[in-house]
Parts: sequence; structure tokens; C-alpha cells
Amino acid sequence: MTPWMWLMALHLPILMIHEVEEYVLAPLSFKEFTNLRSPIGSGNDPDFPLDEGYVFQVNIVIAWPMIILGAVLANVAPWIGMSMIWFQIIINNVMHTVGFQKGKPTYNPGLLTNCLVIVPYCVYAIYTGYGFFRWYDWGFSVLLGVGITAMLMRKTFGRLDERKAKPQGAA
Repeated sequence: MTPWMWLMALHLPILMIHEVEEYVLAPLSFKEFTNLRSPIGSGNDPDFPLDEGYVFQVNIVIAWPMIILGAVLANVAPWIGMSMIWFQIIINNVMHTVGFQKGKPTYNPGLLTNCLVIVPYCVYAIYTGYGFFRWYDWGFSVLLGVGITAMLMRKTFGRLDERKAKPQGAA
């Protein structure tokens, strides 16, 4: 196996370690923290804008299959795996270290594994990619990673906008 294949094979276990912190070890799960205490949350509904279906979609339907596909196609289409590296950097790094730290910085579910595991892993993966990526690998990876991120952000902010548009007292 090439070093890139090993890195892509490690991505899913690394993400799962992060998700254990977010959903098992943290006193308030990532979903509830996001909904109740983050700048993008509703502030009063533990299931809005993120609900169980949304969390399932992001992790099980999108992230896990894309990471597995990136590992399987590591030597054929390395940009697929790199797209999820960009996704991790945008979603996890920016969200946990900047987005959730408004006002008084505080712990948020996933912060520790993001800083100690995901960021170093992603930086090393990008460094490794410089050894063999072609210009189009970089381009495709950025387009796909940013595209997936934008799709999820659009869905989240769309849900918030729908709620704001409802008249007060409507269900």
C-alpha cells in the first residue's frame, strides 16, 4: 500500500474517534450543543436545526461513504479522499475552533479530537498530497469538498430561515 492509501484508510477511524467525543463522551452531544448553545442554533429547541435525521445524513450517508470511497480509490482518484480532508478542515476545524467560540471560549463536543487528531491528520494529508497530486487532483478535491460543505450549510441555514419565516405561534 502507498502512503496515501494508508492515510485514506486511517481517515474513517479518525472520524469515528472524533464522533465518539461528539456523541458519547461529551456531557451535551454535538447536536444538542449546536442547537442550544452555538451561534447557528435555535437556542431553545434541542432538535433544531440539527435533528437525528440530519446527523445521520451528514455522518452515515455522506461522510462515511465518501471517506470509504476515498480509501478504495486512493491510487486511482486521490482527489476523492482529499475532498473529505477539505470538508474536515472547513466543517470541523472552522466550526469547533472559531464558529463555536463566540464570546467566552468554551468546550464544545469534538473540540479536543479536532485539535489533537483531525487537524494534524489533515495537515499531514495535505503535505503528503504535494508529493504526487496533479493540478486537477487539487481542483477536483477542492470543488467536491467545498461543494459538500456548501450543500450542508445551505440546508442548515435554509432550515433556520424557514423557521424565522413562520408566523409566531405556528407549529
